[in-house]
Parts: sequence; C-alpha cells; structure tokens
Amino acid sequence: MLNLISGNENILALMYAMSSDLDLKDNSARLENLRAVVENSAEVKPSVFNYHVEAAEKILIYNTLYNSMTWLTKEEFAQLGGEIFDDELRRNFLESGICVAANVDERANYHKWRILFQKKSEHLSVNITTTLKCNARCPYCYEHGVKHIDFDDTKIDALIDFIKRHKKNSPVKLNWFGGEPFMNPKIIDTVTRRLGEIGFPFFCYAITNGNLLTRQMINTKFKQWHIRGVQITLDGTAEQYAARKNYTGNQRDVFKKILNRIQWLAEANIHVDVRLNIDRQNLCDMLNLIYILQARFDGEKNICYYPAFVTGLQDKLTETEKLDFVKEMFNAVANSAKLSITNRLYSFPRSIPCMRNDPQSFSVDVYGRIYNCEHLVGRAEKSLGTLKRLPTKINDARLEENLREECGSCVFLPKCMGGCASNLETGDSACLIEKYLIKAYMQYMCER
Repeated sequence: MLNLISGNENILALMYAMSSDLDLKDNSARLENLRAVVENSAEVKPSVFNYHVEAAEKILIYNTLYNSMTWLTKEEFAQLGGEIFDDELRRNFLESGICVAANVDERANYHKWRILFQKKSEHLSVNITTTLKCNARCPYCYEHGVKHIDFDDTKIDALIDFIKRHKKNSPVKLNWFGGEPFMNPKIIDTVTRRLGEIGFPFFCYAITNGNLLTRQMINTKFKQWHIRGVQITLDGTAEQYAARKNYTGNQRDVFKKILNRIQWLAEANIHVDVRLNIDRQNLCDMLNLIYILQARFDGEKNICYYPAFVTGLQDKLTETEKLDFVKEMFNAVANSAKLSITNRLYSFPRSIPCMRNDPQSFSVDVYGRIYNCEHLVGRAEKSLGTLKRLPTKINDARLEENLREECGSCVFLPKCMGGCASNLETGDSACLIEKYLIKAYMQYMCER
C-alpha cells in the first residue's frame, strides 16, 4: 500500500462524529474518537465513495469524500473487499478512509454534515451584472434574446443596502459579470468606492473575455476594486478563437492580444483561471491551444486552465469523448497541476452543487432583480425577487435537496452534489468537470 494523498483527517473525524453524541465544536474530541475507531474497529467495510482504476500490476484507488489516493497491490485490493488479515493494513485502510467501520452509514453521515454545514455558512457571494452588452458574439452564449443594456444606476443604493443587509462574518465576495463586465466599469468604481468608504470588507472576482483590459486598469483599477482573480475563456488557437468569439469592430490579432493580457494579470499577481470551452467543432484545435499555453505560461504560478464542455448544442460531446479528451490533455501537459487537478483532488466535500442551491449566493441583473443562477439574468420570469424585496421562503427553499436517484448513489457525489441544473435543462449531462478530471487523471496515472 502506497499513499499518494493521505486521507483528510478532519473530514474523517467529522463524518465519524456524525454517528456519535460528540460536541462537534470540540476538535480534539473528534480526533480522539477517530483514533479510537482506527484502533478498535475489528469489522470494517469498503467506503462507498471509493473509485478505482486498474493498472497492469496494481490498482489506483481514490476516495471522493476523504480525498485519499492510494496504490494497492492486487492482493491488498482483494482484502479490501473481503477479510483483512493484517492489522497494520486494516489501520491504514481506516486512516485513509478507503475502509470504514462496519456500523457506519457514510451516506447518512454525509447528509447530516451537509445540513449542519449549510446552516453554519458564514459567507456571502454576489454576482453583479454590470451590463448585458458584450463586444463578443459567442455562438453558445446563454444570454441570447435578452436586452443589451447597462446596470440601472438608480438601483445602486438598493444594491449597496442588499449587500450590507445580507453580510455574514467573513468578507463578501463580489463577482463582476456580464455581458462583458468591463464595458461598464463605472458601476464597479461606484460600488467598490462606497463600500471602501464605510470600511466594508470585500474582495472581487471578474468573469471577462479580457479584450478590454489595459495595463493601467490592471495595475491601478484592480487594486482599487480589490480584484484578486479573473476568469478568461479561450476557444482555440488564433483562427478558431477569432472566429468563435467574433468580436465587434473587426479586431486583428485578438488571440495574441488576450494572451498578452493574461500575462499582464499574472505579473500583477492576479490569479487567472483560463476556461477552455470545448465542443466537437474545436476539439482538435484545443490540444494545440494546450501546447501554446504550456509553452508560454508553464512557469506562471498565477495561471491555471481547465476544460469546460459547451452544453445545449448539437456539437456537444458524449461522456466517453469528454473523458478521452481530458486524458489527452493530461498527456499533453507537462505539469498536471496546471489543469487545476490539485484543487479537485483536495477539495472539501460539497454541501451544495453550486450557487443555485446556496441561500447566501445571489446573481443581480441590470434591473436589480435577484436570481439563483447567473445563467438566468435578464429573464424576469426566472427571478426570485428584487434587491428591495426577496421573499424569505423562496430563498430558504434553495437548500432543499432534490437529488436524482443516479446522483444519490454516485461515487462522485461529494465532488458534484447533483451537478448543474442549468445544464440538465438543456438536455445535457449535469455532471461537473470534477468527475472527468479525476477519472482521466487516474487513467493517465495508470498508463504512465
């Protein structure tokens, strides 16, 4: 048995504490209880959250709840599913979480923990649509049909009051969103200045195509706006990117321009998540893009990239094609951490899939209407309420779990929690990218 990633002791202790009368605030008591389980559990069983891939002579196993990753010999793997004769091996299995005490109901404990974690949430996240205007015309955009206007300035007071009213103990996260958010930087200026004047704790993230960024904005405005990170989408190399983005104004060398701006952001110590939008049309070109990104940004600690499969189109990929392509990406990338696999392998279990089920996360459109998903902004019939009037019962209902049967029994539940409802509504898979990244990475590891 060779541990590549040790089981997360805190998660293990919390899950076992769900089966007892322990004070969950007492960390030392939780850890002591875990040690007692490891030493005294004679009867054990495999965790229901184990996922494994077979190599030629051994098996790679990963636990999606406790985050352990371990190489087992075939003899050790056989004992995992049967009688364990070696006491040291049994303890190792329990410490990694790939085995649990026989009397533990992991799914029930995970459910109890989710409810507890949701009630104690101390964050607030607000997506603010600065404008529904955009200088790109992406074919897959989910904002087709909405009116392209800027945020209504008369709603700014209500926006500030809404943020102050819903604040918890931790700093508020403001996500600047569009359209293209930097087509209306005035509202970013106004909101961040007013929050700063009253000493309100916050930080910001921006979802942008990057086309309007300048060095002055990055080096001066980003500091004033408290922007720590940015997401920029790439759809292929130069020709493919220009055709799919289809920017207004007949711009030249747009691909080179965006790569330069990603570099500027990294140099300014701004984290950049490069989202790689993939469908059947650009599939072949995306590996070429990976090589370009690797050559230019491999040494940049502030830049990572991740695949995102475009949904709702005839050109979407099958589940097998998605998995095969992500594996090709790992084979192409010199440093697998660049594909953000580390964040996925070590992530804390999800209590909800996304903001749609989070009563402390909101999307605000240009009219001051509130939504539970950024995909819905600008569509009045989908709103939950307004900045001034948000019915409590509607918001509380977001915590209700409506897991589909296949999700409730899925080994990737702790990484996905049912996935994206918006994707499901387009007739596509709801599964989050974590499933494909982890599966592909393990296959890549077994084939090396």
